[in-house]
Amino acid sequence: MRALLLGLSLLPALPAIAEPVSFAGPGGVLRGEYFPPRENEQGAPAVILMHGCEGMWRRGQLGPRYAHMAGLFQELGYAVLIPDSFGPRGVREQCTVVPSRQKVSAARRADDAQWAVAWLRTRPQVDAARVGAVGWSQGGSAVLTLAGRQTEGLDVAAVFYPDCSGLTRQKRYRVRIPTLILMGESDDWSLIERCRELVDRDAHQSLHLVGYPLTYQDFDVLGGELRVRRDVPAGRYPRQGVTVGPNPEAAADAYRRLFKWFSRWLDPNA
Repeated sequence: MRALLLGLSLLPALPAIAEPVSFAGPGGVLRGEYFPPRENEQGAPAVILMHGCEGMWRRGQLGPRYAHMAGLFQELGYAVLIPDSFGPRGVREQCTVVPSRQKVSAARRADDAQWAVAWLRTRPQVDAARVGAVGWSQGGSAVLTLAGRQTEGLDVAAVFYPDCSGLTRQKRYRVRIPTLILMGESDDWSLIERCRELVDRDAHQSLHLVGYPLTYQDFDVLGGELRVRRDVPAGRYPRQGVTVGPNPEAAADAYRRLFKWFSRWLDPNA
């Protein structure tokens, strides 16, 4: 298991096998992609993946970041559910929308995640006592919001570059499950300082933050190069754009930490 955890971030995942599903959500029906555990194993751990503000689809295909992560979790024997918070609500993306005008908030997406956890726990292949959540950007903020709730069956969480600013304004906010934050020290879209405030307030030490120097948002995206997105109105310098781009070394370390974190809390043999 240890060798597999260390090598996962360096090797391509086997193609993930998914099936479209629908399930009850807040105010209606949600859709998503469900990846059963390989070999249809019984009593498998499970994880929900919450997509970022760009949505979960790319030209009609599941975004490569989410397909890759789903494949990696499948290789470890997990069941995976990726709920689509945007499509059923007629939203394509929200990265270019001022946060105050976004149709689907992080709190609303936390509701989606809560229903997704409940649905996963009904699957016959899933161990209902071993469920986690991972999110990116706004999906990470949704998972952090969910981690502050009493959610039956949710045991562990990890998030990539969430916006923590809204949660810092909630004086009573605290995570109720072990939660890992992975983000760039130079991120000028989601500010690491706000997440550090949450960690400093965490008297129970359930929140763990890892920052990567000279690293920006989307550091785990496959391929591409560092660039400025001038179509993003939020960030440290509003309406001046934000920097995004990969850092393969940081991504490899973040993936290693992510799977080790999940193994620590969900693997009975760890």
